[in-house]
Amino acid sequence: MAAADNSPPDVSGQSSIFARVSRNIGWLAGSTGFSAVTSVAYMALAARTLGPRGFGGYALILTYAQLIGNLVQFESWNAVIRYGATHLADDDRAPLARLFGFTAMLDCASAAVGILIAVILVPVAGPYLHWSPVEIRYATWFGAAFLLTTGATATGILRLFDRFDLLVYSDAAGPIVRVLGAVAGAWLGAGVAWFLGVWALSAILQFLAQWLAALWLGHRLAIGPRAWRKAASENRRIVPFMLKTNLSSSIGQFWLQCGTLAVGWVAGPVEAGGFRIAHRFAQAMTKPINMITRALFPEFARLVAARDHVTARNVLLRVSAVAASFAVLVVIVTGLGGTQILHLIAGRRFEFAQPFFFLLTIAAAINLAGFALTPFHNAHGRAGRVLRSGLVAVVVYAALLAALMPSFGARGAAYASIGASVAIFVQLALSTSDILRKADTRSAHEVAAGAAVASAEGVPDEFLEQ
Repeated sequence: MAAADNSPPDVSGQSSIFARVSRNIGWLAGSTGFSAVTSVAYMALAARTLGPRGFGGYALILTYAQLIGNLVQFESWNAVIRYGATHLADDDRAPLARLFGFTAMLDCASAAVGILIAVILVPVAGPYLHWSPVEIRYATWFGAAFLLTTGATATGILRLFDRFDLLVYSDAAGPIVRVLGAVAGAWLGAGVAWFLGVWALSAILQFLAQWLAALWLGHRLAIGPRAWRKAASENRRIVPFMLKTNLSSSIGQFWLQCGTLAVGWVAGPVEAGGFRIAHRFAQAMTKPINMITRALFPEFARLVAARDHVTARNVLLRVSAVAASFAVLVVIVTGLGGTQILHLIAGRRFEFAQPFFFLLTIAAAINLAGFALTPFHNAHGRAGRVLRSGLVAVVVYAALLAALMPSFGARGAAYASIGASVAIFVQLALSTSDILRKADTRSAHEVAAGAAVASAEGVPDEFLEQ
């Protein structure tokens, strides 16, 4: 059962790295393109069917559940790749089974905690977000259903074993269900409950499809207290690593989720709905290149495990140059045609969101220009630096929200997103420079040590340079 595909990939040279990345990007391009089209179709149908007020209430409920999910879930796929790459390099499968079981257990625990928090906080958050009693009930059951699907161990297994084809097929389940449900909802003139139900069902089916694909590869999960304790000892500092990557990921989604809720609190559901549409469209504009992150992190992890720092540097520089060029193009397109894009997709009633759209696209473009810095840090075990940059950005974002929203409303939240994106980019760029400088120093010391040994053993220096 696909055993031939489960061997660790060869990392002997930049050409093989880019060949694998290109192949995986090909799979992800098809998946991302399909997902982008269906997501835009779903959002357009929901916005046109529900109208600004109904869509705003729907957006606030969805955002509430997503915010809690991002706060409590472990980014387990990062740990599966980060530590699994080392076990693969050693060709040791027993620790892999224990690693998979350990991360799956944490996924289940985080889902349970998230459901409890979501249910308890709904009555508290409802009045601030202008929810009616009916919307409070919707938020309760939707939050519970959505948070069942927050685990990511299965996607980590598929990425670790380079089975991006299976990942693409399983990921297609969610978008297909969402767009079919949205078409039916638009035809029936359905309300908020229908579109929330469609989203919850699509998330559950996609989660199940990912696990079926991962288990089809034939890799077992070692579960039980003894296996979990051994996994924690075998994978040094795995829990701090997962906590840091989880917080970093949560911060990455913070701008959409906290921003949307803040706009709903200050300006009401209508502007919150427009802000969410603008943010989702801004993210969609940059999605074609964001997919490279999923293919890039496993390659960085393998290169670091193989101590091939020169190739890692070259890969980082090349993909960053492409990303920066694309980011500039996206800002230009949005500046010239933002109103037309909103009118075409969401309808004339949402053209008021054009200023948010343009500003949020600038923030997304800044993130896009530095997208490779995060997987580069995680592959080097520097998740703490990523987290620190995000925490600083949260402080910047919160300060700008408090200062700008009373005067600018939703535009203030968009300005705050730009400030936070700049803060993250500058910090990670400086940290990346430090990592590269230290890698060069280590390489120079290794070469010097090798030359000294060779000289002592009578090996000519020219052989060391070959």
